[in-house]
Amino acid sequence: MCSFSKFPQKYVILGQFFIKHTIYCTVYLERKQCEWYNDIHEVIILKEQIYTIPVNEAYDTDCECPLCFLEKKLERETLDYTLGAAMMEPDFRENSNKEGFCNKHFSMLFDMQSKLALSLVLDTHLEEIRKKLDALSKSSKALKSAKGGLFKKTGAAEFTASLSSQLDNISDGCVVCSKINHTMERYADVLLYMWANDEKFKEKFDKSKGLCLKHMKLLTDTAPKSLKDAQAAQFLSSMFDKQKAELTRIQEDIHKFTLKFDYRNKDMEWGTAQDAPIRTLEKISGFIKNDFDQK
Repeated sequence: MCSFSKFPQKYVILGQFFIKHTIYCTVYLERKQCEWYNDIHEVIILKEQIYTIPVNEAYDTDCECPLCFLEKKLERETLDYTLGAAMMEPDFRENSNKEGFCNKHFSMLFDMQSKLALSLVLDTHLEEIRKKLDALSKSSKALKSAKGGLFKKTGAAEFTASLSSQLDNISDGCVVCSKINHTMERYADVLLYMWANDEKFKEKFDKSKGLCLKHMKLLTDTAPKSLKDAQAAQFLSSMFDKQKAELTRIQEDIHKFTLKFDYRNKDMEWGTAQDAPIRTLEKISGFIKNDFDQK
């Protein structure tokens, strides 16, 4: 498992895992003179449980993409945290001031009840935006008095590039997206570990309805980094075949949905096609509406 000689005499490092699905931390176990082996065994079991529980729960649900289920839950928890406990967390507030939020997550935050917390976040974020723009004030003033000519430039091109870059920096960041993306990468690692080491989970994976294309790409990119070469090859081949079958299934549903509107098919049973449009959209692009609270 690990070489104890590499670690301080008093501690053994056990690895990294999730607390409450989102916090990534390192666990140390203090050596005991007689019972340290049993303690290590117990903490390793706990580590594996904390890693695997949310992924197993997602694969116990009947959905088109279990990773979308995880991401919906994570997004809702992160938004609640942003206007809740994070208000007292200086590190998170500093990051939210600098990164800000994307249009989607600004909209979701606005729809939440805590307008005071949102206003406090906006107040300090706007202050940070003004600081970034103030850094260009000297260049802006120089443009007013600049007189260009045949062989002399006004500096407008340089100012345009600097201002455009700063505006991109302001609009492209999102502290919620960053947190979600980081944690979803960890979930992908966990899923692949379970697939390679847990036959029961592999059976769940095979019986699932596959993934959306967004999360198919996430696992495609992660597999070569998380698995041995032979395991990665086996996983990618299995996932590819699975996805082809599931895309065929969902296209049959969406095609049946279109046929149902032909008067000649008015007596045809809907079967599983009645909600095909939303399932097809989310199979292609990932979830488009966070309805996690309704589950």
